[in-house]
Amino acid sequence: DFTNLQRQVIHGTKDVGRKKLDSAAESMLDINPYMRVDKFDTAISSENALDIIREYDMVVDGTDNFPTRYLINDACVILKKPNVYGSIFRFEGQATVYAYPGGAIDGKEYAQGPCYRCSYPEPPPPGLVPSCAEGGVLGILPGIIGLMQATEAVKLILGVGEPLIGRLVLYDALAMRFREMKVRRNL
Repeated sequence: DFTNLQRQVIHGTKDVGRKKLDSAAESMLDINPYMRVDKFDTAISSENALDIIREYDMVVDGTDNFPTRYLINDACVILKKPNVYGSIFRFEGQATVYAYPGGAIDGKEYAQGPCYRCSYPEPPPPGLVPSCAEGGVLGILPGIIGLMQATEAVKLILGVGEPLIGRLVLYDALAMRFREMKVRRNL
């Protein structure tokens, strides 16, 4: 849709009217034709989440609604899969690694990490938090937070560095500041 192209890093004006699924797959394969892209032309639901996520090493969650975030979190916890989380709102974003199952990275042991429900035990009431379309979002913010998530995913894949397990990075674009908060396991 033309109205949200300013916050899309993988779609362009030539893609308006196409399914995001097809446009994104085409863009990724244009960058790297040797990668495998699995497309699921269905909404993730409680009926299919475990089956979809089971085959992968981790989830990089860029969803834009609370019910789906909770669903992905719960599936990652059940399946013991890291959830590389990111979200944006207006001029702010956040990123972390939720549901890390525990183990060594770059020779350092990490205990089982907190999950999304540890940070946000209950979803907000419907209508309390406006959507990106209603509240607006700085167009470059999805790219910045998405790059942070990609960095975390690569670190987990390579087993290097200090991933954001138990640490939530908050980004304030207006002040150009990053803050970090500890996130503790609740379970």
